[in-house]
Amino acid sequence: MDPIQTLMADPAPSAEAEALAGQLLDRVSLDASGEPFNDDDPQTWAAADAAEPELVSLGPVRFRVIDPAAVDLAIAVGAVEAGDDDAICWLVEFDGAQGAPVPAIGQAVLLPTKVPGVTLPFAVWATYADFNDPAAPDLGPDADRNPALDLLEPNQALVVLIKDAEDVL
Repeated sequence: MDPIQTLMADPAPSAEAEALAGQLLDRVSLDASGEPFNDDDPQTWAAADAAEPELVSLGPVRFRVIDPAAVDLAIAVGAVEAGDDDAICWLVEFDGAQGAPVPAIGQAVLLPTKVPGVTLPFAVWATYADFNDPAAPDLGPDADRNPALDLLEPNQALVVLIKDAEDVL
């Protein structure tokens, strides 16, 4: 190959350098107008419980993989069992830009692949915000802490490949 062509070729970005794009989804119950029920109104609770939940897109989301083998964290939060060798568990950092979707436990990220029309569904199993909620009760200094959960930092989450959508979504 000509050395000049080699120098001018576009370099392929490394896996660590690529920002992964997905679609963050949430399963919520919608009222007759297509809006989520008002959780602050007790009169809507029975109707929300009776409604068929629908998947709602929260918009595009960007994240980077911090640890492509976050199995210890996945075991600590019950996402996988010890010995589940084919589990795909990633510690990721979501884009913290203002207005970017903020992931929460129970949501899903659909990750597009290079194959047209093929996406991989990942469940959000644990987030920094969920474990560091200032409104959560203080269990005191004698509470047992799981050191695996201290791994999460702001904007970070554990996502696990969904093998069977019926189990999560």
